[in-house]
This record gives sequence, structure tokens and C-alpha cells, in this order.
Amino acid sequence: MTEAAEWTPERLLRDGLDEVDLKSSSGTRFSRLEYYLAGVGVIRATRVAAIQIGRAAELAGQLRRSTRVENAEVVAVVVPSVDTDRAVSELRKYLRSSDTPAALLVGQEEADWSVKWVGMQSGAEITSAEELAKFFGKTLERVVVTNRKVRAPAHPLVIDERIRRMLRLSVRSSKSVMLVGPPGTGKTQLVGELIDEIGKDPESFGMGLVHDPLIVTPDESWTTRDLVGGETVDDDGRLRFSPGHVLEAIAEDQWLVLDEANRADLDRIFGGLLTWLSGKEVMVGRVSADPKSSPIYLTWGPDPESIVVGEERLRSGGPSNEPIYYVAGTDWRLIGTYNAVDAQRVFRFGQALGRRFGHVPVSAPTGDEFSTALTNRITAADVPVPEPQAGRLRGILESIYAAQVEILDPMGPAALLDVSDYVAAGLLAESGSDLAQLVAEGYLAGVGSWLSGYDGSRLGRLGVELGAAEVLGDQWAWVLDHLKALR
Repeated sequence: MTEAAEWTPERLLRDGLDEVDLKSSSGTRFSRLEYYLAGVGVIRATRVAAIQIGRAAELAGQLRRSTRVENAEVVAVVVPSVDTDRAVSELRKYLRSSDTPAALLVGQEEADWSVKWVGMQSGAEITSAEELAKFFGKTLERVVVTNRKVRAPAHPLVIDERIRRMLRLSVRSSKSVMLVGPPGTGKTQLVGELIDEIGKDPESFGMGLVHDPLIVTPDESWTTRDLVGGETVDDDGRLRFSPGHVLEAIAEDQWLVLDEANRADLDRIFGGLLTWLSGKEVMVGRVSADPKSSPIYLTWGPDPESIVVGEERLRSGGPSNEPIYYVAGTDWRLIGTYNAVDAQRVFRFGQALGRRFGHVPVSAPTGDEFSTALTNRITAADVPVPEPQAGRLRGILESIYAAQVEILDPMGPAALLDVSDYVAAGLLAESGSDLAQLVAEGYLAGVGSWLSGYDGSRLGRLGVELGAAEVLGDQWAWVLDHLKALR
């Protein structure tokens, strides 16, 4: 291709696709199409990745598993005989939570190919997507990127492998799973790592599709309306049913993750979910206050995908006895994290609700596991701590962790691992800074509010260990003095 302007959209697509064997497994069969699209978008051909999807329902999952799209600026999805609306919806869903900044959908109707949709993540500055949309006569849609996706951090959680296996098998065998443990043990990170693992190979978990998570954090103000749904006043001043987070997740075919679930009184607000989680269908409301309006049911389906049947009736004005069904697929999961330590700020589960969940304990790591996690954190940090300070930092934090485990209530290592980042930043700002002072400051900043809740007896016992010369020395007295301001 000499100049993109010499090509009509129809000619470009026909020349790039008509001779392609769509049944071929070759990774280069779309190279001509990628080259042409790169010319239109004025970018390198290596920044365009074309991939064929057989079924619209599998679009997002196949894109996540494909290594070809990892570094692409624009992904071209080729779908023969496409269900256009469904494919666009799935591609939009993929852009919401992926690292791919822009995508377009190429579909076939009878013998003709055409671009059906061009989208770009909101906030992205991708001129290639703008050029492609203009060339193919499409309005460029800016897709809002969700900020509720759990992503596993760069450093995997150091944890007993049997606990990982418990989580894998619990998610495979149960519709609802609760991770239970003290704060800072990495429960949320573990969920993120599991979701990433399933995304790479859903079949190994007995699942047919990849499902993004919808992450919400409950609080004590929540009612059944927040979790499941209920009446709310619409723009016209009418009482109408508004779906809660469970129904929202099912409508989007997402898993629902309740982070710090027992910040809300789930025994009180679960309502009909207790019946539903036992595998039965349950009515959760009506579209309006009119007793003849459509009833809304929550049920289970036989397919991996979650769907809504009759969703348009949520917005209809008149009475209708036609029901609306929110159908959770066989792949759908409800996952929660539960911290039972902070008793002043959390609710506890009753027996009836507890039986609906598989429980996975996430305990504080052993001393050896903490040492491994700390070493990983220090050596892979963006701002490295040089030796010999790194060795001394490890020794101090390992001693603090061991003392906390022995004397105080259970708490995970997250706050202490963050201290290493504080120290690294301090040494970068002032290379001659006293290491013990930096550790004491980082410790007070990250753990001080927790320590301030303990009485003098336990803090005295902790001080015997942390006041040792090889740990914090006289900096422990400084920490104690400033704890007063945090009480």
C-alpha cells in the first residue's frame, strides 16, 4: 500500500481478508490486514494485532489469553458472520479492564467485510484510533476504564501452597467463597492472583469463559438495596426497581468480589440471596410499585455465561406481568474477604449465612515466609536499598515481625513490607540518613494506629524486643512518645 488515502475502506478490507484462510492456525495470516491498518493509523505494523474470534461470547476471554495483543496499540477483532451487538458489547467490556488502549471490530455479512465499531480507552491519547475511525466512517467511542478491577501486583504473595490449593478448589467447587484472616495478610491480593490465573487458563478451573471481577467494598450503611436491588426514585419521581451489585455483576457477566465483606451487616441485608445461594430461584422485587408490574427473579442457568432475560422491561413504563430473569451462569462466583480481628468496626456472620460460603483461611505468614516476601520486596523495588543497609533493614524488620507475632494479635506483613519502601525513599532523599530512624518513622506511619490500641502491658513486652540495640534501640522510645497523638 502506498498511501492510505488511495484505498477505500471496502477495498482495504477486501484485499486484507478475502484471501485469508480463516480456518488456518497461522499467526501471520492477518499480516496484510495489519499492515494496511497500520498505514491508515500511521503507526508501525507491529503495533497492530488482528485476531479472529469464533463466537462473540468468547471474545473478551480469547483476547486476554492471546499473547499477540500484549503490546498492541490497536487490536483488530475479526469475526465472521458476527452477532454485531453482542460482539461490540464484549469488545467494549474488554477495553474497560484491559491494557489494550484501542480496538476495532471487523465483521462479515454475507460476502462483505466492514468495520462495525472503533473504541478507545478514555484518557488514552491514541491518534491511530482516531485516524482509523475517520477512515472507516465510524464515531470513535471512548470507553470508560473501570477502576474496580483487582490486579495482582508484580510480586506474588508468599503463602502456604496448601492455602492456594484450597482457594483454587473452593472456587472450582463452590459458587461463593470467603477468604478469612487478619488484616494485612494479602486476602485481596490473593483474589487478584487467582483471577489472573483463571484468566490465563479457565479450562483448568472447569470454566468455559473468562469473567472480569466487579469489586465493591461494603460498609455499615448498606441495605438489601445496595447488595441485591430495590426501589428507588427515578428521574420522573416514580418508584422503580434499581439493580444492586449482585444483579449488576450478573448483567455484565462479572464475578462479584466483596472486599472486607463484613464491614456491612450481611446477615441483615442478604435477604433472598440466602435462598438463591442454596441453588433455588428467588423473587427479589418488581419493576415498580404497581402490583401488576414485572416481577424480577434471580436464578441459575445451565450455561457458563450469565445473562438477563427481559432487561428492557426494567425501563418500560406500563404494567406487565412478563417476568425479568437475572440468570447466573455456572461460571459465576461470589467472593468475599473477611477480617474478624477488628471487632469494633466489623460484623460477624451468622450460621445460616456462613453455611452458604466455602471458607479459606489466610493466616499471617511464618517467619520464613515473611523473610522471603521481604527479600523479594527489597530486591525488586523501583528504588533499591543498597548494601549493607539492605541487610540491616531485613534484620530489623524480621525482628519486629517475630515480636509482633509472639506478643500482639494476628496481623499480616503488608504494613511492615511497606516500611521497606519508606526507608528506600528516605535513603534516596538523604543518603546519609540514620536507618533506625527511618525504620521507626515508617513503622509509626504504617502500624502506629494499630499499636495505639494496645495497653501499656503489651507495649512494654513489645518494647523489650524492639528496644534492643540491634532492632530500633532508642528509637522505640520515640515511637512510644508519638503513639499518644494517634490515640
